[in-house]
Amino acid sequence: MQANPYPPVPPTPKEYWEDNEWADEHIGEIAEAHPNLWVAVVDKKVVAWGKVIADVRTVAQEKTGRAHFPIVFAERGIHVYQSEFTLPNQD
Repeated sequence: MQANPYPPVPPTPKEYWEDNEWADEHIGEIAEAHPNLWVAVVDKKVVAWGKVIADVRTVAQEKTGRAHFPIVFAERGIHVYQSEFTLPNQD
């Protein structure tokens, strides 16, 4: 049996899970303040938001120095997505 060439994945910091739980509990308030935007949460506070998730991550990392933090989509209202793609046998 061959040894695994990859190092083990480090555990996710407990602060990540605490911030994620806080975001879940306050998603209504977050969505009201930042409707339909990506939102980064650090230390139970919204630290960055925007339309592009990569930009939100960059700003949050620069502001906090943290590498691991939850980013949630603060969906407000009902969204209907439509595709022009037709599935096989769906004529």
